[in-house]
Amino acid sequence: MTDAGLFGIFGAVGSGKSSILEAITYALYGETERLNARDKRAYNMMNLKSNRSYIELDFINFENRTFKVTREFKRNSKNFEDVKSPTVVLYENINEQWVPLESSNTQSIIGLSYENFKRTIIIPQGQFKEFIELGAKERTDMMKEIFQLHRFDLQDKVAALYKKKKSIRTRSAQWPVDGFRRDQH
Repeated sequence: MTDAGLFGIFGAVGSGKSSILEAITYALYGETERLNARDKRAYNMMNLKSNRSYIELDFINFENRTFKVTREFKRNSKNFEDVKSPTVVLYENINEQWVPLESSNTQSIIGLSYENFKRTIIIPQGQFKEFIELGAKERTDMMKEIFQLHRFDLQDKVAALYKKKKSIRTRSAQWPVDGFRRDQH
């Protein structure tokens, strides 16, 4: 399966399969399905005996380029419950060297928004029905993003050409040919 670009995570209920996917999602996007910013995510993710958390994920994107994303957050030394916002750095492996990138936004590197990553990579238990019942616009937008169909979306180009051709045709009908306008009898 891995030769075809597929993999699976198998295990008994409660063995941590979803936790692995949540960790990958958090490393890539800084978001998780289980904990949001209101839930004091950084505090709840950090071991109570630790003052620092560090996450590092290496991955290869759809262009076969290698990246690494790191997220580090620290506990406020004066207030145990206050965990500072994470420091995020995105690197690309160029000539065997990790080169930090200006932006830590992984969406363009991965080619999927957080929402579509969740929909296609992780389908949380009990939410498959929601995935199937997406509205037409959401489903179309998701498919365009996943399969990069915007490359083939020619509607705007065709409409512009049609408008231009129609404009030329209209102007030519108004110009005299042999002393007569085409709309004259």
